[in-house]
Amino acid sequence: MDLGLLLMLLIGAVVIGAAAWGIHRHLYVKQLRERGWTFVTSPSIAVAFGLNVPPFGLGFSRSVDDQVTGQASDGTPFSAFRYKSSQWRSGGYVVTMPLPHSLMEGEVSHGDAPQLRLGDLVTLGPVTASAPDAEYAAILAEAAAPALAGPYRVSVDGDRLVLIDAPKQADQLAAAIETLAAVRARLRASRAMEFAAPPPPSSLSFHRRPSWTYVPRDDSYLELLEHTGGGRNHKAVDIIHSENAGIPFVRLRHEWETTHTRTDAQGRTHTETRRHSEELCEFRTTFPFGDISVNWGLFGAAQSFEWEEFNRRFKVRCPNPRFASDIVHQRQMEWMLAVRAPSFQVEGSRIRVGDGGEWLPDDIDRASQFLHGFFGRVPDFVWQQLGAWPRPLPELAGR
Repeated sequence: MDLGLLLMLLIGAVVIGAAAWGIHRHLYVKQLRERGWTFVTSPSIAVAFGLNVPPFGLGFSRSVDDQVTGQASDGTPFSAFRYKSSQWRSGGYVVTMPLPHSLMEGEVSHGDAPQLRLGDLVTLGPVTASAPDAEYAAILAEAAAPALAGPYRVSVDGDRLVLIDAPKQADQLAAAIETLAAVRARLRASRAMEFAAPPPPSSLSFHRRPSWTYVPRDDSYLELLEHTGGGRNHKAVDIIHSENAGIPFVRLRHEWETTHTRTDAQGRTHTETRRHSEELCEFRTTFPFGDISVNWGLFGAAQSFEWEEFNRRFKVRCPNPRFASDIVHQRQMEWMLAVRAPSFQVEGSRIRVGDGGEWLPDDIDRASQFLHGFFGRVPDFVWQQLGAWPRPLPELAGR
């Protein structure tokens, strides 16, 4: 077959396929709007703000699509939208409805619906409930059981009730919305309302880390961290930041491109674009402190302490030996050996900790716990000499 003809046939097939998809989507949206619902093709990620129980609050690359809003038959407003992240993807919708106030997290599932264990499990017929409190889980199961039909999973997520994996077809979506409204009505009439919880995060966050904020992309955060220069199209994505109980941090993935030109054996020039990325995380001091490093860098004399095992394991460098001796005291050394302290550096207001690899949430947690442990063992008189009194971080004792 002629190559030109083949190309024309391929282009024709693509055009026909796109037209068929467009017609199908138009009819689908028409069905939704005939029910009095509103359809939004490209909603803001803000529609997921405050949702923090899985599938929310996990992973990176979070995005939303195709939002449907309206009311259930009892007048309860709902928002249905497609959601995905690096940890979760579904072909259907998540449907949310408001609750009178924020409640303890919990989940109820029916039949073969996937379950997320949030704590104690309680089973009542085909319904299983999970929550950090066994009494609360039992109340959720009893309230939801008569109303939760079909293979659905419903979570209590802050001040919203969420149904996971609702079908996309208009009739089936409507049935799922009515199911969620019925569950909501029974929960509102139950003792579940007594299990109040703090307000949900005001933006995207991480499950059980409500003080963390997740930002899908904001290139301005690159100004806050040391990063690789050169190249072009520098981006900051998958950003996490938090005040972190007095030791703030910023984590992000830096992406950029470089262009390379080479000449082959025939003298022809070839240009290629290479894509690069690096995961970065830095902590900050919110208090005056001296420069010090432990197992960081190769230059500068290491300070010796009266404990040879500690000296073998850790190279402490500090421009003020007296300051180093005051903060790396016997109890501090015992603790650092016991926890196998990572390498770190305090320089000005910047704190860098070891190699966190991809700097996933667990990596950040470990670094944060270490820093709070280290600064928490700095003696009172040091904070007083630094002019940081009362002490900026709680005192910790023992190992």
